Amino acid sequence: MQILLGTHQTIIKINSDSIKIDYIQNFISTHFLDRTIEYNCINIPKSTQNSHHRIFLLKWLYTLYSKKTNNIIPELKDILIQRHTKAIKIKLKKKIIHRIIYTVVDKETINIQIIPANSKIAYKIRTYLNVKFTLLPTSMQIKIDTDKEKKHFKNFLKTNHIINIAHEHIYKKKDIENFCNNFIKPQPTRLDEAYAIFGLSSYNLDKQSLKRQYKKLAKQFHPDKAISQDQQTINLYTKKFQNILDAYEILQLEKF
Repeated sequence: MQILLGTHQTIIKINSDSIKIDYIQNFISTHFLDRTIEYNCINIPKSTQNSHHRIFLLKWLYTLYSKKTNNIIPELKDILIQRHTKAIKIKLKKKIIHRIIYTVVDKETINIQIIPANSKIAYKIRTYLNVKFTLLPTSMQIKIDTDKEKKHFKNFLKTNHIINIAHEHIYKKKDIENFCNNFIKPQPTRLDEAYAIFGLSSYNLDKQSLKRQYKKLAKQFHPDKAISQDQQTINLYTKKFQNILDAYEILQLEKF
C-alpha cells in the first residue's frame, strides 16, 4: 500500500488482496455523492464540504497503511488530515466489481441496488428496462406492468452484457423465480440460435474455436454421411447441414 501526496490530490494505492475494500467503498458511496468510479479508481473531487467524512476516510486509510507497512508515522497522519479538502484518488489492484442486488417488493415492484453506487450503471439499467422508476436514497425502485416490460426484466436477469462493466447478479432466488414464472419467454434471435447450434457463447467465441467447431459439425452432419439411409434421414442431415452453414455465416458476420 502506498500514499502519494500530489500537488492537487492525495493518491492511495491499494495493491494487496488482503485489504478488504468493500466497507470503504460502501462508506464512500454513502457519504460522497460526487465521487466517480473509473475502471480501478475511486475519485473524490476536492471540496470544503463534508469535512468530518473526508477526515474520517483519510484516518481510516492511514490506519490501513500503518498496519500493512508496519510503519507508524504520526506526521503523515497529520499531513493527510490537513489535506482533507484536496481531491482523493484510491487506486485498487483490480477492476472494481459492481454487485447488482434485486429485491422483490410485491408483484409489480422491484428494488435494484448497485454496490458500490454508480450513476452510469443506474442510467444504463433505466434506459434498457424502459420502465417507470423511483430513485430511493440507496437504490432505485421499478414498476413493471406490461408483458413487454416483464420480458425486458427477465432478459436483464439472465444476461451478463447489458452493462459493459464486470458485475454479478445477487437476488432473493425463490422470490425472483416465483416472480419470473409469469413472464413470457422471449423468442430466441437468429444470433442466439447460431450460438446454440455451435454450442458456444459470446464469452468463449473466437475465430479459431468457431472454425474448429464448424469443421466438426459439418463433417458430422454432411448429407453424404446419410447417402445410404432412408429419405427422411437424408432430409434431416440436409436440414441440419444447412442450419450449420447459416449459423456459421451469421457468427462470422456478427463477430468477425
